Amino acid sequence: MRRLLPLTVALALVPATAVAATVDSTGDHAPPGVPSNCLTPGSCTLRDAVAAGGTVSFAPGLGPIQLSSTLTIPAPGLTIADPQGDVTVGPSGGFDPLVEFATGASDELIQGVTLTNPGGSAIKVDDGVTGVKVEQSPIFDVTTPIALGSGSNGGIDPPQGLKVGPRRPDGTLPVTGTVAAGSRVDLYSGDPAGSTPTQFLGTATPSSGSFSFLPSPELAPGTQVAATVTSTSTGSGTSEYSDTATVPSDVTSPTLRTAFAFTTNEVIVIPSEPIAGGSLNLSDFSLQMAGVPRAITQGAVSPDGSRIYLISNQPWNPGEAGAISLSGAGAITDGAGNFNLGTSPISVGAAPGDFQPPLVVNLKLRPSKVCLTKARSCRHPGLTISFVTNEVGKAVVVVNRASNRRAGGFVKRVRTAGVVKIPWHGTIHGRKLHAGRYVVEVSMEDNVGNVTDSPPFKVIHIVRTRRR
Repeated sequence: MRRLLPLTVALALVPATAVAATVDSTGDHAPPGVPSNCLTPGSCTLRDAVAAGGTVSFAPGLGPIQLSSTLTIPAPGLTIADPQGDVTVGPSGGFDPLVEFATGASDELIQGVTLTNPGGSAIKVDDGVTGVKVEQSPIFDVTTPIALGSGSNGGIDPPQGLKVGPRRPDGTLPVTGTVAAGSRVDLYSGDPAGSTPTQFLGTATPSSGSFSFLPSPELAPGTQVAATVTSTSTGSGTSEYSDTATVPSDVTSPTLRTAFAFTTNEVIVIPSEPIAGGSLNLSDFSLQMAGVPRAITQGAVSPDGSRIYLISNQPWNPGEAGAISLSGAGAITDGAGNFNLGTSPISVGAAPGDFQPPLVVNLKLRPSKVCLTKARSCRHPGLTISFVTNEVGKAVVVVNRASNRRAGGFVKRVRTAGVVKIPWHGTIHGRKLHAGRYVVEVSMEDNVGNVTDSPPFKVIHIVRTRRR
């Protein structure tokens, strides 16, 4: 007769295999009398699940896990993952490290688990252990977040030159840095050495040894940022943490605030904040004075960056105002390196000096006896208004009847000072004046709004023309 082995002996003869285990207990050991095999609901601790090997997950809503001693992970291929990302593992007393990947461990993964160990290190990877990866797992309140032994994780270096900003022309505020190797960078807001839990921000894929990441929402000034790099190369894993970078206090883009004409060919522009002198490019500015574009031929920034001096070789008249704008985004930067985001068009105040009204002298109306319709008796209809002025602007012609009743008027642009001649066919708003006596008054308005005092006038007689 075949002898049957006791059940306990039979189980002992079955080779141990890695199984999936779900941690549903926040303690460090199974309760008294309960086997440490994660088979009894409510008794599976993290230490027991790790001992079982395979894949370790966590029950939803599980509270903070308290370890009483270092959790040593020697089994190869172990995965500890919390998809919800709400599990925190910390110590119940003082010891170091919290988690240790000891000799024999390889190709391990911790994902989505928050680790804390005040005064100690969170993760230690022993010499020569490779393939340990830490993904999307915030670490805080530790002396060392991840400590790599000699040759562990392929000697992968952490991200270098981690930096936040400056503001780019498109308005973004990126986190940037360089990596010597790796296919993915994990970024965290906060200081791993600080007492406040860090927050996983997201991942960036390096390109040509550098990476750029845009946190959403944008990080506030003063926020610290840290990062790790994880390689997919054989025998490699996750690096130690980078040095932290801090979001600068100045992440505001500069604009043009005010401007005024200092002389008749110089403009001073006041930016919203001091700008970097090296960012000045004359072609980045567009200047108009009195409605006419003016070429900018020279320029400079004051030593403290608070003023921009621009000079044109196309002068304007005293008292003429205008406008200035930038060519577009990315034209200037402030002292922190933030680029402007738009054209920032602003008015240019007029240079002082022109408070004098323009003169109108030597007014003549020829002929003084005027016919308006061409005929045998009117071979040259209309008349010529001529005068001399000392400024450009616009001539305003006002026509009144002899009875002092207004008949109308018109305006003509005067582009050159001196003798001005205006041909006129005796029409107002497209209609010819009736025969009779009229008083014609001429004044000038310059480009800054000054108007002729006591404008001169002349009398004309419009006669009726008979056709034959």
